[in-house]
Amino acid sequence: MKKILLIFLIFFALFALFPHTAYSDLDEEQKKLEGYKIELEKIKKAIKDTNINEKTAQVLLNSIYDEIDKITSNTIVIQNKINVINEEITVAENMIQQKTQDILRNEDQIKASINLSYKLTAISPMELLLTGQDPDTINQRIAYLSYISLSSKTILDKTKEERELLAQKKANLIKNKEYLDQFLSEKWKQQEVLKEEIAMQNKLIVTLGTRKIIYTQKKSKIEKEIEKEKALIEKLILEAAEASRVLETGLIWPVKGPITSYFGWRIHPIWGVREFHEGIDIAVPTNTKVLAVASGSVTYAGWMTGYGNVVIIYHGSNISTLYAHLKRFAIKKGDLVAQGQVIAYADSTGWSTGPHLHFGVYLGAKAVNPLNYLSSP
Repeated sequence: MKKILLIFLIFFALFALFPHTAYSDLDEEQKKLEGYKIELEKIKKAIKDTNINEKTAQVLLNSIYDEIDKITSNTIVIQNKINVINEEITVAENMIQQKTQDILRNEDQIKASINLSYKLTAISPMELLLTGQDPDTINQRIAYLSYISLSSKTILDKTKEERELLAQKKANLIKNKEYLDQFLSEKWKQQEVLKEEIAMQNKLIVTLGTRKIIYTQKKSKIEKEIEKEKALIEKLILEAAEASRVLETGLIWPVKGPITSYFGWRIHPIWGVREFHEGIDIAVPTNTKVLAVASGSVTYAGWMTGYGNVVIIYHGSNISTLYAHLKRFAIKKGDLVAQGQVIAYADSTGWSTGPHLHFGVYLGAKAVNPLNYLSSP
């Protein structure tokens, strides 16, 4: 029992004797906290920049989609124009073919008329006499054939002219079609370039999204580390404050009752062996309120072999007080208590022969006589 208490008190005494260690740790943790804060700000900026880049990429992507829609509409219009031109070229080719056939017929008709006129002009007077044909009639036929030949030639010339006009129209149509085909090809190339740009922008957006997830995870991790550092710093500040605490008042009595066992050597009431009693025993009924003898912080509230339920309070000036054999607690470890505050209720837990409060005073890890510190009853 004494060994456990001694280890605990030595640890606390070392802390109280070397408060600079706590301050050193505090400086180190504050530096770490500042480092985390700087890193957090960098990550926040990175997330902000990533969001801006993501929005910019999305705006650009939407504009590319709009451009592709416009190009698609243009290509549809151009393709329709090309289809119309193709139809017009087909019509012109058919008409040229028809005019060519008309020219061939007219040429054949002119040749026939010329041949017939030639034959009629070649008939001699003797042949006319023998055949009984009238020379005037022959002359009329020749004149008619000449008219037909001249008329056919006029039609032929006109047909050739019409064919030339159709050929020129066809050539113009083909030229326009070639221009539209080239324009359409350029639009398709623009579409391919824009599609490649879309793929790049989508890849960039995915990359930015992944990067933002990583940054967000880092941000969450650093925020957790910051919270841990804040809690640790707060703890170190409290510990430093406790280490530098000064006992400002005398100690009041924790309970009122007769002292049944004093500080010093005695025969143990249970084991019957000689031992050093590190405190005083004050006889009180079960459930008697136990008061804090001075303001301080609760450094322990729990079970301790032999002592049963125990409360230890550090008051400053390297002084701690111990309250043992308690029934239940009114405080917990870490609480700050004021002088005269109820901290527990008396009983006979642990190694005890009856309800009482064991009260001890420690200077560092060394037990001292409580009667030297308590005020007059």
